[in-house]
Amino acid sequence: MKLRLEIFIFLIIFCMAIFFSNYRIVKEKTLILEDEQQKTVTVIAVPDRRFALNFIHSVQKTPVHEFFLISNDNKLILEKTTYHSLGVGLPFSDENGEFLNEEGEFVLNMHREFESIPIRVSPIPQHSITVGGKDYPLLDFVEPEGLLTIRAKDRLLIKNTLHKERENE
Repeated sequence: MKLRLEIFIFLIIFCMAIFFSNYRIVKEKTLILEDEQQKTVTVIAVPDRRFALNFIHSVQKTPVHEFFLISNDNKLILEKTTYHSLGVGLPFSDENGEFLNEEGEFVLNMHREFESIPIRVSPIPQHSITVGGKDYPLLDFVEPEGLLTIRAKDRLLIKNTLHKERENE
């Protein structure tokens, strides 16, 4: 009986060693998009911790891009905003951060932290999120005029390390 138990424990340890030599448990940053009315949740992986919130300015009718970083403690840090015209509601001085004109594009570098970002999503401003070069229209996640709350969260994943080594070859 004792020999069977020892063999069983050995097999469990052996299987775990093989598993963990090929796989790693990693923490990944994600955006959580919650439709407040429908109570639905969408999760978008953000492997490099960076994303952009995009929209068309209601008065100027030009694109605005807000660039965020997800911090270690899952705060959404607004690092900069870019836009192409000055007008109502758009900053134009260093009062809110470092204001630059880079070849006709206005850039406001800043550091503002948010726990979450609530957005009333409308078809007119064409709200979207860009992650890793992929654009996600926010109307895909909420009805027009619906309230969408964006926050960050960690999730644990099991990653195959053998697959990654093969990709690097």
